[in-house]
Parts: sequence; structure tokens; C-alpha cells
Amino acid sequence: MFRAKYSLVAGFLLVCLFCKAQQKGDTLLLNEVNITDYRIKKSTENFVQVKIDSATQSAFLTSNLSQLLIQQNGTLIKAYSPGNIASLSIRGSTAQQTAVIWNGMNINNPMLGQADISLLPVGFFNSMSIQKGALSGYWGSGAMAGVLNLQSNPQQITGLMVQASTSYSSLQNSVQWASLNFSTGKLFSSTKLLGDFSQNKYQYYKNTDTSLVKQTQQHAQTNQLALLQDFLYNIKANQQLGLHIWLQNVDRQMPYTISALPQDAKQTDKTFRTMLDWKVNQRKNTFTTKLAFFNEALIYNNITDAIYSNSVFKTFALDVDLQHKIGKGFVISGGTSNMLSLANSPNYITQKQLLRDALFENISWNSKRDFFVANAYARQELFNSSVFIPTEGATTTLNFFKWLAWKANVGTVFRYPTLNDLYWNPGGNPNLKPEQGYSEETSLQIKQQGKNVSINVTATVFSRDIHNWIMWVPGKDGNWSPINILHVWSRGMETNTEVIYKNNKFKTSLNVLTNYILSTSLPANNNQYTQMMYTPMYSGSAILMTEYKNWILRAAYTYTGYRYLSSDNYNYLTPYNLLDIRAARTFTCKTFLVNVFVEVNNILNENYQSITQYGMPLRNYKAGLIIQYYKLIKNNRT
Repeated sequence: MFRAKYSLVAGFLLVCLFCKAQQKGDTLLLNEVNITDYRIKKSTENFVQVKIDSATQSAFLTSNLSQLLIQQNGTLIKAYSPGNIASLSIRGSTAQQTAVIWNGMNINNPMLGQADISLLPVGFFNSMSIQKGALSGYWGSGAMAGVLNLQSNPQQITGLMVQASTSYSSLQNSVQWASLNFSTGKLFSSTKLLGDFSQNKYQYYKNTDTSLVKQTQQHAQTNQLALLQDFLYNIKANQQLGLHIWLQNVDRQMPYTISALPQDAKQTDKTFRTMLDWKVNQRKNTFTTKLAFFNEALIYNNITDAIYSNSVFKTFALDVDLQHKIGKGFVISGGTSNMLSLANSPNYITQKQLLRDALFENISWNSKRDFFVANAYARQELFNSSVFIPTEGATTTLNFFKWLAWKANVGTVFRYPTLNDLYWNPGGNPNLKPEQGYSEETSLQIKQQGKNVSINVTATVFSRDIHNWIMWVPGKDGNWSPINILHVWSRGMETNTEVIYKNNKFKTSLNVLTNYILSTSLPANNNQYTQMMYTPMYSGSAILMTEYKNWILRAAYTYTGYRYLSSDNYNYLTPYNLLDIRAARTFTCKTFLVNVFVEVNNILNENYQSITQYGMPLRNYKAGLIIQYYKLIKNNRT
């Protein structure tokens, strides 16, 4: 611990000694990927999108996606404390109702129906965004509330780019990240590495009968090693071949809850994902095919309760997509998506499988100068060759003026039960019906661009009506079991306001997000709607960033309102406010840049819980540096 702290300080001193402060305000940014996949493009075109800009990504290179999205507050993150799992909820949905898409492939765990976003390193992705709305017609089961879209293609630079970052926090967390991008003209390669050795020794408060007692979490250590390798090869001017390999191993101690007796529980997540994609572009046609294989294991051991579980699944996937330009702005596309998941668990009697076969179609029309953009889409999905579910929808955008646009979309949505829902023993229910319903939204966007000031305001109203909502409830024998019990209606309003001022030497921006969500359920045996558990009615965030010459100051404030813990809305978690501040300075050293930063998180020392009985860190600190080196390589070959 001593060596880690002071080696970081020594690194700061060396940087300051050998580097000159830059004079042009250069910043360390990750280049974004140009999205060429037609389905990804159309699923973002007329939907509300929260895009993570490259400056924010650069600030979170040694963090996971859960830590980043908590600050953004465009969605709800259910975090079980540092070193523990985290899930994503959009507009009052469950984690199973949001699809996580990596380079065009769904990576949700078919056994759980969700992805643990605490295992998604920010530094692995060039482009990250959240699309909200009725996206089942594009991405199938699970995309009921929206999609988390991750892209990791190599940066198509000419030469060599090396980036590295290290950080250390007062939670005794040490994280290292490195990236190597290289091009030889036709071949582009990107290698990203992550090493996370975190003790997660944070302080929180425990309620007693008479007072608050400060505690220190002693059982939340995380050891993680991860590698992401991306290749792109330009076969011809109009053909491109891509290969993506993702390896990850995470060992973590499961943190103690506030009031329960300490338990020696550990979890290991092992991940191997690989994908091969081929794209052919012609004058009127674009052909894309993807072949993927995922092999993942979740190993849980609780020595205290004598629980030993090893859940493993393998997924084979094939996607084929063809796009054809008819003329005068019309484009039609269609394809097939096939995915087979094989799963084994001590709680399955035999190996279980989930076979998903789908056909999807899309027709779009862009008028001259994009005044009017419209899409109509449909998807027919077959599960285990027995359950057929059709979905359809339509989206539109009207660009009335350069400063005013209106968007709307409507569609059907669905989610097929997970393997655990169907086959978990004891408790699985093979008679479950899929969740199905309707989703609608409309938004108005105003843009004003002045000489030094730009303003962008988006206001969205949405509604989603779901039947056969799946919920696990205790049975008569004491075992929990999933049933179709709820009719859930989610509706509300969101706003996204961004104001930017800049001149030659100074830039400041303010981004404010607000969320008002009513997500109410009506059980079959009740006649009164109640707010869904863990869904705050009010939440929001404000991020202020100021850049002056070689300095950057970033302040992020988030508010999370009341969250109910029971279906009768009697028990609840109190609201909380978080304020995080980050200061960074960039130096230039001939052919490379160095960025030194310090952070103060939860500067208000707020005592709060994201999930009941899991204490969250009080005020804590973090420091680190990012180094970037770039060398242009001349290619004289013709």
C-alpha cells in the first residue's frame, strides 16, 4: 500500500519536472468511432439518445461503466456498493428490460437476462450511448426500455498511438489501463488492457438504536485482469473484415451488508467473447454478417452458508443484414438473427438451452435535406421453435428549422423469460408468459448556435404499458418462484439541457438532466396503483466543466429521490445528493501528452444507500495520470 501511494506521487513529480505546461489547451480525448452498421444507425436515429462524449470517457478511463453512469444520471443505476454488482434501469424498467449491445451483438446473460455493468470497463470502448424507447423491433427480447450501445472498433489512425493511465484512491484501489493502436495502411489494430487491484475499504454509517456509527467495509476486495483486442482489415476499398476478442477474469469478495452477520462469500466472473464481422459496401447495397461465440462462467462460493455454485453458459450467434437503396431517399433493409445459448448450473436438472431465431425488416425515407425522416420496422422472433412473438413500430423526425426538430416513435415491446425464470430448481416456472406491451414517446429539440454560445434543449414525454410483468415472489413452500403478476404503466418526462460558451482560450459547459418517472403497478388482487420498488419519481444531474489553457475543472452533482422498498410503498430509502469534483492539468512533452488529475468524490460526505442494507462510501479521494503518445508512420506503398 505504502509503495503504491508514493510511487504515484513520485510519478507526478517526474512528470512536472520533465514536461512543460502546454499553451494551447490540448486535452486527452478518445476518438469516437463512426457508426456504419445500418441497424445501429436506425436504432439511434429517431430515438432519445444519451451519448457519452469523449471528454467524459477520458475522465473515467480507469473506472467501470457503473461509476460513469451514476454521475450522468440519465438512467438509474442500482449499485450494491463498490466491489459488488450493478444493474441498469431505464424509465422504471428492470435490468432484464434493457439490452446491452457490443459491436451489434446482445451480450446479456441468458440465464439472468441482464449484464453486470460493473464489469464493463470504460476504457475498452470508443463509443458509448444509451438509446431509450421501443427497441424490441431492432434488438429483440429485452430491449423493452432501451439499449446500452458499446462500440470497440480500432481508431483508424495512420501510425502508432499509445495511451496509459494509472490511478490510486483513498479506498486503497489501484487501477491500471493501457491502449495500443497501430495501423499499417490496410490493417488497424487496437489492444486494451486493464488491471484492477482494489481493496474497496470504504467508510459508511450504520444505524443503531441511539446513533450513527461509522463502519469500514473489510470484505470487498476485487482483482481483475481484462484484455480487449480489435482488428480491422480493409480487404478492398469496399470490403472490411473485423475480429474482436474480449477476455476477462474478475475475483471479488462480496461486501457485507449493514445489519447482517459477516459472511465469507466470493464470486468469480470469467468471460471469453469473440466476434468476426464482414462488411461489403456497394453503390446501392450494403451487406453485413457477424459470427460470435461467448463462453462465460459465474462461480459463487459462500463458505458461511455452505453454498457452492458454478453457472456456465455458451452462446453461438449469427447475424446477417442486407441494406438496399431504392432511390429518392428510400432504403430497405432486412436480415436474420440466430442465437443458441446452452447453460449448465447446479440448480438446473439437466443442461438447458434457449434458441432464438429472428427475421427483421426496416424501411426508411429521408426527404431532401433531411426535413422529414421516417422509419417503419418489424421483427418476428421464434423461441425454442415453439413461441412466436411479432413486434413492429414506426419512428419519425421533422426538422422544421435548423434550430427546431420534433421526434416521435411508437412500437410494441416484449421480453422472453430467462433460463433462470423457466428452469431454476427449486422455483422455476416453465409456464411463464413473455412480458409484452406498448411504448410511445415524443420529444422536441431546440438548438441555438451563436458566435460564442450554443444551447441545446431536448424535452421528452414517454409512456410504456406492460402486461405479464415477471416477478419472483415467495411460494407456499417457502421457495421463491416467478409469476406473471403485474400490469405496469411507466410514464413521465425527461429534459436534457446543454449550454456551451467558448472563445480562443476558455470553454465552459453546463449539462443538466432531469427525470420525472411514474412507474406504477396494479397486482391482480389489488385495486390501487403503487410506485414500483427502487424507482425514484424524481432524479437529475448537473455537470459543469470548465477548460482554461491547460486546466480542466469538472463538477458533477446528482440527486436521487425517494425509492420504495415494498409494493405497498410504506418502506423507503431517503433521497440523497452527491457532489464530485475533478481537477486536471495537461502537459506536453514533445511527442506525448501527460494529464495529471485529482478527484474528490461525495464531497458533501452524504450518508446514503443505493440498495437497502448496502452502505455506500463517504467522502473519498482519487488521483492519477494519463499518458498519450502518437507517432505518424508514413506509408509509401501504393
